[in-house]
Amino acid sequence: MTLFRKKNETNSSQQAEGNKKPSLLSRLLTQTTLLANFLVIAVFMLADSARVISPESFVLPSYLGLAFPLITIINFAFLFWWIIRRNWYLLFSLISIFVCYDSVKETFPINFSKKESDSKSIKVLSYNVHLFDFYKKKSHNSVLGYLKDSGADILCIQEYGFSKKKEYLKESEIAETLSDLYPYCHTDIGEVNSGRTFGVATYSKYPIISRRKIEYESKHNSSILTEISVDGQTINVINCHLESNKITENDKELIKQLKEKRDNETAKNAAEQLSKKLSASYQLRAKQAEEVSRIVENSKDPIILCGDFNDVPVSYSYSTIKGQKLSSAFAENGCGYGYTFSERMFPFRIDHILYSKELKSCEYKIDTVTHSDHYPVVCRIILGE
Repeated sequence: MTLFRKKNETNSSQQAEGNKKPSLLSRLLTQTTLLANFLVIAVFMLADSARVISPESFVLPSYLGLAFPLITIINFAFLFWWIIRRNWYLLFSLISIFVCYDSVKETFPINFSKKESDSKSIKVLSYNVHLFDFYKKKSHNSVLGYLKDSGADILCIQEYGFSKKKEYLKESEIAETLSDLYPYCHTDIGEVNSGRTFGVATYSKYPIISRRKIEYESKHNSSILTEISVDGQTINVINCHLESNKITENDKELIKQLKEKRDNETAKNAAEQLSKKLSASYQLRAKQAEEVSRIVENSKDPIILCGDFNDVPVSYSYSTIKGQKLSSAFAENGCGYGYTFSERMFPFRIDHILYSKELKSCEYKIDTVTHSDHYPVVCRIILGE
């Protein structure tokens, strides 16, 4: 009888402990964490909206699109926190990730198996050459050497330029180095000043059928459409260099000072200066992207589109150009977070290779060579039968 009573007392004690309410501190922590989670989700979804909201009408999502990788990581951190706590609040982050899945996939694709071509394919290289490393002499020019040894069938070059000063790299020297391997070329080059040029160039091992400049508003940046015949198949190659953000060395120094000082005055100056430049660039890129998109939509032949968009995947410019007609070589072949702008303060993927959905891609690579302030992007495009 005594033993039976003791067992009942033990069971009652355990049940009482199970029904015991969480402490005030525990509840406060949960509610505070949930509130922070909601704020992150709101920012996460606002950043995702950068894909569809033109910066001409509302520029804030474009700024947040730059931070989308970091915001995504924080959102996943909240998801794992609720999983560990076995709390149904995990559904909030899970649903937001599902809603923004396209942006997450573009930013952090997961492709573990390496695809190789066993069909007819061409190797394409897109590279912002930073004016051939500021006009170094031909004998010392690592960019030219890299292009020559790349093995690519088609080169799409941005910030293609040469100097008119005697001691630096000349247009004739660029042509002399590349013409043996690439007998066909299409360039669009403008003058920045009396001694400096700036433009884009597409070099091809295959015959060029036609050349066309894509007309849009810009002082120095440009995009071109090159119709190329690859063993009888017509491919439209678009080489884009959308509006630059015009971040100068002084701007970069201001950002460095902000990291070191972290005072209100420095932050205010940096925010005002950068916001003014970025806002104007975002709005101009939006118009340029819309013009490029019209070319893509009206093309009856398969498209390979390369270039320096000066914009990340979660942006209006990128999404407008990609649309429903093109696929991303990185999203289909990359794994994790890749960036193509080589400066440590700005680890962004702004150089892209896109292609028509009837084509496929493989052997994608961001080649981390330091000849320029951008990394070259290389992949094989499978043309099919």
